[in-house]
Amino acid sequence: MIIFDWKGIALLKTARESITILIACAIMLTCISACTIKEIPVITAEPESPVTETPQPSASFEEIVSEFPWTPLPEDYENATEQAINLVLQDMWAIDFLINLSIDGEYIFEDIPGDLWYTPVTVPEYTSFTNLLSRLDGVYTTNDSYSNFFRYPVFGDPQIDDFEGEVYVYPHYYSNFETKIDADTVKVTELTEDRAVFSFDIYGHEYFSDGSMAMSLTADGWRLDGSFFFYCLNRFDLLDIESSTPWELNPILDTDQNIGSAKRLTGDCMFYNIFVDDKESSWDSDSVADLYTMQDNALRYLEFQAAQFGHELNCFATGADEALYVYIDDIIPTDGSNSYELDLYFMSTQYGSVNGLLKSLSEDNTDHDNYGLIFNVNKQGRSYAVPCNTVFDDHELYDAERAVIFYSTDIDYEYYLTGGTIAHEVLHLFGAIDLYYPNDGEDIRKQIIMQYFPFELMHYVPYYADDSTISVFTAFRVGWRNTLPDQLMMFQAKG
Repeated sequence: MIIFDWKGIALLKTARESITILIACAIMLTCISACTIKEIPVITAEPESPVTETPQPSASFEEIVSEFPWTPLPEDYENATEQAINLVLQDMWAIDFLINLSIDGEYIFEDIPGDLWYTPVTVPEYTSFTNLLSRLDGVYTTNDSYSNFFRYPVFGDPQIDDFEGEVYVYPHYYSNFETKIDADTVKVTELTEDRAVFSFDIYGHEYFSDGSMAMSLTADGWRLDGSFFFYCLNRFDLLDIESSTPWELNPILDTDQNIGSAKRLTGDCMFYNIFVDDKESSWDSDSVADLYTMQDNALRYLEFQAAQFGHELNCFATGADEALYVYIDDIIPTDGSNSYELDLYFMSTQYGSVNGLLKSLSEDNTDHDNYGLIFNVNKQGRSYAVPCNTVFDDHELYDAERAVIFYSTDIDYEYYLTGGTIAHEVLHLFGAIDLYYPNDGEDIRKQIIMQYFPFELMHYVPYYADDSTISVFTAFRVGWRNTLPDQLMMFQAKG
């Protein structure tokens, strides 16, 4: 047995004794660490069965992160701006090719071909429709964000189409969209993890000089939500140009719009019926009644069409008992070759002129906004209108605008009368022009009209007026629209 005396250890004199003591200590420590302490069992009462609670799942990582919104750093804005600039440049390419039909500023076609039809693109880089879609997928978020390119323009067939995997172009309308985004001014102003808004300056646009668009982060990278071209169209609509540009002051009004007795086909319009007999024709009560049925159909049709463009129109016409009946001791031409025949006749009457006739008929009825004369002749002939047109020096002689209606119900006759015919001629009085150009040397316009407005009343006259439409072009001509789309400007030149 070894007895330790700590004080005694300090008194050891030799190294051997020190070593002996250290060995003894090591042995003791080893023994202590090897000892097992036996636990004394504790007897307790039987515990009650514990209530087991369903463990609640902890918040997901996404939920935790969502509590701490992502805050973009300056370099995030810089990187997003670089992406926006690249996409803008790609969008400018798409607009140039798909809207302006040009590559690097040069038209795909030097001129509109004589026969309008789809023509394949021959530039190798642009011949594959699949490649075209792939390139667009690299610019825009989804198919929907660029599908408008393949439905453009508004009138007629699309300019770009797919034929057996190749890109075909139908150049029936040349857009000249020169408005551009100044790429040097593109700057991301709003940024989240998957969406950005960037601002920019615009040059070449008549109504606005700056704007902003959005882009989204997809699995393949940043993409534009839409094209700048359609952004401009939509923004133009939002400017409400229709109401902000008075039709009466529009600089593109032609020389037979907004003048004469029938200025604008809105408000209250009064038409005076004059039934004319000549040496070879006369009216009977049944024919008069039938003509009134057609006329009423025509006027109600015009009222309905005006409402479609947001205008209130009320058309009035003198009935059979109020109409004027006259006899001309001559034969009235049936082809409109002498549209002044009636003017010459009324010069020798108490009215002094057709203008005098209208003044006499309307002197006790001055509450209407517009007036017109309808001369009805009971024989076969081609109906026509004589609108006031300042291009002619003598336009004041027919300031009282009138239509000459030839009544014929023989459907085998080329120009038999219908309600559609009457509506067509009334539209002429207010500035509408024919859209079939019978004497127009520009055959290309005839083909384009067939594409743009095949059922337009100024192009096609059906038996029932209701089977025809009024195009936005004619609506502009008669004052139902304040502006005319650029695509339709070519029809202002009547040829």
